[in-house]
Amino acid sequence: MVGRDNPHWDPLPAVAQGIASGEPWIIAWALQSTTPYRLLSRESGISEQRLDDLYRGASVSHAEIAALAKVWRIGIDQVMLTLPAGTLAA
Repeated sequence: MVGRDNPHWDPLPAVAQGIASGEPWIIAWALQSTTPYRLLSRESGISEQRLDDLYRGASVSHAEIAALAKVWRIGIDQVMLTLPAGTLAA
């Protein structure tokens, strides 16, 4: 995949567009990175049930964000910019 291996590639505008169109943040990132839930679950260590919870708006932990960002090969800060207010667990 061209985007993942290009150090100058910035997925944030496309993810922001997806979110603005009504996609939940986790789906916008999964679609942009073309990472199916099964693979996302396996590589991040987050269960598919928990990914579904995040899809439905559950709070997300820093550890979960870090695991997802690693799979998506992006910075944690990029994911943080796309989280809806109140989504980050304390």
